Amino acid sequence: MLLHEFYSDEDCSRGDGSYRKASIFKEPDGSYTIVKIQDAAIIEELNLAGHSEQYMENMAEDWVMGVKR
Repeated sequence: MLLHEFYSDEDCSRGDGSYRKASIFKEPDGSYTIVKIQDAAIIEELNLAGHSEQYMENMAEDWVMGVKR
């Protein structure tokens, strides 16, 4: 089930001109999956058990803001 979506600003401070998006899903087993997208291509899909929804939100924000590559 889709919980959250995060989007980068068009003039994101990464300086590379790319567009980023992150989607967070809650899986039937209670774990969370984050899908990291850059310029319409899936870059990474991670399923992390044992982490909170807030942890996943922070990870998604870091991704779209360019804090984590």
